[in-house]
Amino acid sequence: MLSPIFPLALAILLGPSPEAALDAGLGSAAPGPARAVWSSGLLVGAPYVLSPLGEGAGRDSDPRFRLDAFDCVTLVETAIALGNARSTAEARVLLDDIRYHGPPSFTARNHYLEAQWLPVNTERGWIADVTSALGGDLALSGEKRLTPGTWRAAEKAGATLPGLDPAARPLGTFPLPLLPLDHLAEVAPRIPAGTILLVVREDRPWRPYRVTHLGLVVEGPGGARRLRHASDVPGVMRVRDEPLARFAARAARQRWPVVGVSLWAIRDNSARAAALLAGEMRQEPGAR
Repeated sequence: MLSPIFPLALAILLGPSPEAALDAGLGSAAPGPARAVWSSGLLVGAPYVLSPLGEGAGRDSDPRFRLDAFDCVTLVETAIALGNARSTAEARVLLDDIRYHGPPSFTARNHYLEAQWLPVNTERGWIADVTSALGGDLALSGEKRLTPGTWRAAEKAGATLPGLDPAARPLGTFPLPLLPLDHLAEVAPRIPAGTILLVVREDRPWRPYRVTHLGLVVEGPGGARRLRHASDVPGVMRVRDEPLARFAARAARQRWPVVGVSLWAIRDNSARAAALLAGEMRQEPGAR
C-alpha cells in the first residue's frame, strides 16, 4: 500500500487537477472515513456554488458529478462516495446511490436531510449515527415531524422546494439525535476524523427541515478539531478547514438559533460499493 505521504506529494506534482491526484492516491487510505478525509483534502479551496449538482438533464441540468465546485451537502456526498471508491469513475457511480432513493431524477433526489438523506443512507450502509456514542449522557433525542399541516405552513412561508411535486414531499416523524451546541467543545476531542457534523437549528413549524449545514470533522495541528465544509460565508465562499471552536462560536450567534449538532460516521461500505460497481460495469459493453 502507498505511504499516505506519497499521494499528497503526487497531488502537488500533478498540478491543479483533483481528478488526476485522486485517481493516483485513492488506494492509499483505508475505505470509509480515512479515505473520505484524504480525498476531501484535495478539494479544499474549491469554490462554493449553491446546488452545483443536478441530473444532467431535465429540471436541474447541472452535472451529476463534478470536482470543481461544491455546496455543503454535495461536498459531504462526494466525500462519502470517494471514501468508498478506488477511482473517480467509481465515485461517479456510488454518488448516485447516495443522492437518490430511486433512479436519478429530481423527484427521487434525497432533498430533505432529516426525512430522506439520513434514513436512506443509513439503511444503505453509507453512514451511521454516533451522536449518543460520542456524546454519552450529554446527547439528546430530537426529531423533525412533517405533516400535511407542516407543508401547508411551509407553502405560506415560501419554504418549500420549487419544482418538487407535492406528492413527493415526505411525511412522518424523523429522529434527529442531538449534542447541544454548548457541549460541543467538551466532546470535540473525541470526535474521530471523518465524522459528519450536521448543524441543527430550533424547530420551526413552517420550515420542513432543521438541518441547515454539514461538513466533515478533521484533525488540525496538534489534533485540534476542524470542520471541513463548503462555506457560504461572505468573503470566503469556498471549501475550507475551519477551527471547530470558531465555527461553533459563529453558530451560537445566529438569528435562527442553532440548538446543537448531530454526528454521523462514514462507514466502510465496500460490499455495497462492489455490488453497485459490478452492476454498472455489466451495463457498459467492453467494461472491465
